[in-house]
Amino acid sequence: MIIIADAHVDDDRGNDADFFLMLNAFEKNDQDLIFLGDIFELWIALPRYEKDIHKNFLTWCKEQKKYRTIGFIEGNHEYFVADEKNDHFSWCSAKAMWQDNKGNLFCHGDQINRRDINYLRFRRLVKNKIAKTIARFLPFGPVISELFKNYLKKTNPEFRKHLPEDEIAAFANDRFKDGIHSIFAAHFHQRHHYRSVESRALYILPAWMKAEQVTFCEASSKEINSYHWQELEDILADGKTF
Repeated sequence: MIIIADAHVDDDRGNDADFFLMLNAFEKNDQDLIFLGDIFELWIALPRYEKDIHKNFLTWCKEQKKYRTIGFIEGNHEYFVADEKNDHFSWCSAKAMWQDNKGNLFCHGDQINRRDINYLRFRRLVKNKIAKTIARFLPFGPVISELFKNYLKKTNPEFRKHLPEDEIAAFANDRFKDGIHSIFAAHFHQRHHYRSVESRALYILPAWMKAEQVTFCEASSKEINSYHWQELEDILADGKTF
């Protein structure tokens, strides 16, 4: 299983070419792919708002789900994807968490820190049916969305500077009590590992945007490592043992 998080793909940023080059390269393997949120700098999955990068991504996912599991969980930079584009994925969720049948839990991570009250209120304000209807019919909506994209980059800088380790541990322990063995989260743009006394683990994954790293979970050994995507491509092609 390959997990990609916090890519923040944006044609203005100029990282879209490498992102799609990576997806094309991964067609050569049969690994499940999980997109753990904030894959795009901004994705409002409604007519008028979607760009070619979103449409090309959807086309790729819909084709690849014929051969493997393609999962997508919305981050705080994606809106209404699960409502509007669910059929392009094996599974797609706008909820805080998604659990498979193997004891793995996937979450973007933006709702882990319950002390971040301002963000949690903001999320409730902009991720609901009323906001979706307003966005659908808003005059000059795409222009306003570009301003909104710039706003997102500046929100809650204080909570982005520091990793809330106590909140992460509390979140993880609550999930472990429910029988979860492994938690995969993103959002914080830095790697972090929390392990319980029962050897259950939470992994905060690196942001693809920073160094184009992805996380690979090897099924037989259960090892979890992060690599530059080209390095992982070579490893999988060579069939090396992990």
